[in-house]
Amino acid sequence: MDALSSLGINGPFLLAQIVNFFVLLFLLQRFLFKPVVNMLESRKQRIAEGLQAAEMARREAEAERAELQAQMDAERRSAMERIAAASKRGESLADEIEANARQDAQRILEQAREEAVRERERILADAQNEIAELALLAAEKVIGRELSNREAQRTYVNEFITASTANGTARN
Repeated sequence: MDALSSLGINGPFLLAQIVNFFVLLFLLQRFLFKPVVNMLESRKQRIAEGLQAAEMARREAEAERAELQAQMDAERRSAMERIAAASKRGESLADEIEANARQDAQRILEQAREEAVRERERILADAQNEIAELALLAAEKVIGRELSNREAQRTYVNEFITASTANGTARN
């Protein structure tokens, strides 16, 4: 200890300082360091759990976003298919309406032709009767008396006109 005294160090005081240091170290370790370390560990654990929860929430949000995107794509495809089907039905309906209109027009045209043929035949029959009547009147005037059996004469004149018309020759 003399060596320590020559250096200006008091041995018992040094020993008391060393004991005080270890007592203070023990007290700090027991009452300050452990609670602070435990608090820091607890905080570290809460932060890690928060990060894990945030990561899980991010993954869930990403999964939901992907699912919603898939649903939107499916709805978009479905809407496009419905639009295409409606367009096709519209085109089909337009074609059907056009075909019906053409059929109606053709039917009306055919009816008009038939009506024209019937009207022509009626006019020709009326004209033939008029001509027969005029021929009989002319014959009566030429002969100067009324012809007997007027109906038979009219039938004869009508047959003559029909035959002449069929042959394409008219007699005077």
